[in-house]
This record gives sequence, C-alpha cells and structure tokens, in this order.
Amino acid sequence: MPRPAVLSLSSPRAWSLILAPVRFEMIEAMRMCAPCAIAQVAEVLDRPADSLYRHMDKLIDAGVVKRAGVRRTGRRTEQVYDLVADDISPGFAGMTERQAGKVYEGVMATIAKIVARTARDAVRHGGLAGAQPKPHAAAFLEHSWLAPEDMPEFREHMKAIKSFLADKRTPGRGTLYLVTAVAMPVVRKRGARQNADSRKPAGATQRVQKSSQRSPRNSSKKPTRR
Repeated sequence: MPRPAVLSLSSPRAWSLILAPVRFEMIEAMRMCAPCAIAQVAEVLDRPADSLYRHMDKLIDAGVVKRAGVRRTGRRTEQVYDLVADDISPGFAGMTERQAGKVYEGVMATIAKIVARTARDAVRHGGLAGAQPKPHAAAFLEHSWLAPEDMPEFREHMKAIKSFLADKRTPGRGTLYLVTAVAMPVVRKRGARQNADSRKPAGATQRVQKSSQRSPRNSSKKPTRR
C-alpha cells in the first residue's frame, strides 16, 4: 500500500521532537530507502547505526515514522521502519500564531545547520570543485519584491524543482546532493518595532508616554540640620 503524499503535522510537541538536524536527515534518508532497517539509514547518512536508535524512537513518538514489521537477514531478524507519509507539512491552522512562529523558526534553523555542516564537510574532503570550469555546487541569495499575485507562479516553480529532485532519489546513480530552497518575507527590526507600536491600544501608548515624562523620585540628599 503506497504511503500518503503529505502528512499535515499540527502538534507543536511533535515538531519539537523532529527539529534536530540528524532527525531531519534521517527522514530524508528514509525517503530514499524506506521501508528499511536502521542499518540502511546509517549507510546513507554515514553514521554509526547504534547512534540512530534513540532518534528513530523520537520520530516514531512524533508520528512521522512507524514500525513496519520485521525481516530476516541471515541468522538475524531486524526491525523495519517506514515513513507515515512521503512529505511533512506544518499544519499551522491547528496552532496559535506563537506556536506556528516557533515551528517555522525551528525548521529554518535546522535546515541552516544541515547546509552549513554539509558545506563544511564537502570543502574539507574535496567535494566542492569550485576551481573547475563547471563547478559541482551552486548557490545564490536573492532579494525580490513579490506581490500576492506572484506567489502561485512562484510555488509552481518550487513544486517543479521538488518533483525533479524526487525522481532522482534512487541511490547509486551519480552523486548525492543536498538541495534546499527557502523563501520568506523580510522584516527589518526597526520596522517591526514600529508596526508593533502601531498595534498597541492608544491608551497603552499614552500611559507609556506619561510614565516616561514623570519626574523621578527625589533622590537628592536631605539638607543637613544645623
């Protein structure tokens, strides 16, 4: 039975269990090889299998991985794991604004850590051949003004790239690449403070202003008695 395409995850606790770089990478590895045993995930990630069991338990607890029976390998039997769905999407509708913001920030921070570590390891071990005429990596940072009517077309481009990459998940062909794409609105801190002030009730702003105009308590020295 094929897996569902998307799991909408609306539990802040579940996201707190997922938001670790190694667990993100385990989910990505399982997209390539699940249903699978821990040993296969460890091989994809080039990590010791023993170090992944507790992380797998966290993913099961979060509801994104399930146990899918056991299989025999030689004289041993091993636990098989599978993803609950091919992809995970934040179910923001079931969260408060604060909870959704923490999940969004956590996802971006986790992705950033994975990208930084992958780049560091690639440089140290000769994986980035930037001096060649056709470099083996590509990166760019763009700031663009996008209107609401631009977003449907933008999402279609993102979906096309994701679909292209999903067709290349079969191990053994070419070189394994990390590809990530992030788009988010830019909010300058000063502007954010001004917007927050504009949302405060008028009375609250006036009280702050009045309190700041009050004279401080008399801290001068008492006159010396004669």
